[in-house]
Amino acid sequence: MARPPKQTIHDDAALLLSVLAGFPDRVARRRAGNQVMLANGITAEVAGGPAPYEFLLALDAEDRKENPVPLVRMTSKIEPEWLLDLFPARVNERSSVEWNRTSERVEKVSALLYDKLVIEESRGAASELEAADLLTRKALEVGIDQFVEKETFEAFLARLAFAGFEAPDIALTLRELCLGLQSFGDLRAAAGNLLPLLEQKLNTRLLNEIAPLSIRLKSGRQTKVHYEQGRPPWISSRLQDFFGMLETPRIGPGKTPLVIHLLAPNHRAVQTTTDLAGFWERLYPQVRRELMRRYPRHAWPEKP
Repeated sequence: MARPPKQTIHDDAALLLSVLAGFPDRVARRRAGNQVMLANGITAEVAGGPAPYEFLLALDAEDRKENPVPLVRMTSKIEPEWLLDLFPARVNERSSVEWNRTSERVEKVSALLYDKLVIEESRGAASELEAADLLTRKALEVGIDQFVEKETFEAFLARLAFAGFEAPDIALTLRELCLGLQSFGDLRAAAGNLLPLLEQKLNTRLLNEIAPLSIRLKSGRQTKVHYEQGRPPWISSRLQDFFGMLETPRIGPGKTPLVIHLLAPNHRAVQTTTDLAGFWERLYPQVRRELMRRYPRHAWPEKP
């Protein structure tokens, strides 16, 4: 019986290795679409569609006058481990701390590169100090009001300004808060501690004396003192809560009169004043008549 002819086996790997050995500067890696990244850091495009392999040689690449991106017309497949075997001197490791914009997270990125081309990469958590530095910088870039309520933070700064206090170093305090955190999500969860941390750096007893958070009215009601940049501090409460008070409450070393928002029973302002005595004398009689008509069940004494 005749034997079948012996088959010829082609060693494709050996052929591809020899091609790679001859063109070590043509190594590339597939990117999105028909783009590839060359080992020198330049982007090129593969003619006819997406690159057929993850790692390849751009054997026939030409510059184009009408397009700054080179065109690759012929490719050859390679395996990344071949680069380690053939060109160990061109392979190096890189470690960096980077910001992941999608997940808003600090990441430790370890990469293996062939020249400028990443052939392997892993991501993980950064060290506490590295993460705190980058997270602080990114938080300052987007603004503190992304993590704490803007009005509350601005009121805190306005209160310090009224009291004549220098604001603590916000960036330094924010970094203290960022220790142990890795992402904006972590920071948002911990941001409620930012103002307390800032306050710890102040003489809070003196601050409360000069710029109190609230004052007690004659009625016994505690009302919040509001602080705003460029405006005097103010309070608001129902007009009845001020019955029995002749003088306007004053705060601060300069005894600054508070702006008083006098509210009707429906909590809408009927008058704003810094002269409570003058209000009782000149304006209250007219306001009283209007309030008696609208709210007859409430007591509106002639001389409150």
